[in-house]
Amino acid sequence: MITLAPIVLFAYNRPWHAEKTLNALMQNELASESVLYIYCDGAKEDATKEQKEKIKQVGEVVRKKRWCKEVHIVEAEQNKGLADSIIGGVTEVLNKHGKVIVLEDDLVTSPYFLKYMNDALSFYENRQSVFSISANRPPYNFLQIPKDYKYDVFVSLRSYSTGWATWKNCWQQVDWSLSYLDGFLNDAAQIQAFNRGGEDMTKMLLMQRDKKIDSWAIRFSFAHFRNHAIAILPCVSYVDNVGFDGTGIHSGNDSRNFRNDISLAKKNPVFVDVLYEDSNIINGFYSYYYPQKRPLWQKIINRLSRMLGRRNIFMIKKKVYC
Repeated sequence: MITLAPIVLFAYNRPWHAEKTLNALMQNELASESVLYIYCDGAKEDATKEQKEKIKQVGEVVRKKRWCKEVHIVEAEQNKGLADSIIGGVTEVLNKHGKVIVLEDDLVTSPYFLKYMNDALSFYENRQSVFSISANRPPYNFLQIPKDYKYDVFVSLRSYSTGWATWKNCWQQVDWSLSYLDGFLNDAAQIQAFNRGGEDMTKMLLMQRDKKIDSWAIRFSFAHFRNHAIAILPCVSYVDNVGFDGTGIHSGNDSRNFRNDISLAKKNPVFVDVLYEDSNIINGFYSYYYPQKRPLWQKIINRLSRMLGRRNIFMIKKKVYC
């Protein structure tokens, strides 16, 4: 018997998105057996009347139904911001339960989402090199899984923060203060190694240090790297991100590359037992996050190739990994 992990949902000022997320979660197979914690952030000091009204509506939405077996609602009196809300809320729940499944208020889940997350948490619980489980992956048109790949999940050097799970012992090893940053930045080999998960990784650490972004996720990703750990990502997404519509603080207005067909999600995925880096997947992942722009003629050929159901012909590969 698997002890089910509690679910933590973070909400702020998008009542429509929150209700879609909760309705989908309620349809999950294990929802009626799960404990749900909902953390609602408070209004900013300079919030308008309209913004305060939306926050009030979110409070009404989360109380509308009994979404899971148990529902615990925590409402902040003042605005904490996304990073502090997640760090604080996840820490509280992990201290009580030892493991956790995390959602934000713009993620519509597959009916198999909770089963996948709980099964993966159980399967990888004693694997010290696994720091997190994700329910999402890079867009299908940018990262194609090889046809001969026999598993339904893969090893990733970069954690994915849109629907994820972790354990208390992993979360406790995160240095949220960035005290390691000076030593890291003076070591070119470490920077190169960290950026295997994407050329934007170190840049985001610097932006977090300079308070240009408010990200718990990049610090969590760095904890993976420092502890020689990896994330487990699915070949087919279990979440559909409906938040890229211009309404969110930390999301843009481009849903084309971030929407997923969650009807493809598998009820009984095959987990990879030998934790190895598949070179094709790692290279595709790296290419997706590589900022160098391809010439227009290469983009056109790649687009035509994808329309014909084939893979990109021109892929940027700075390194090849075994």
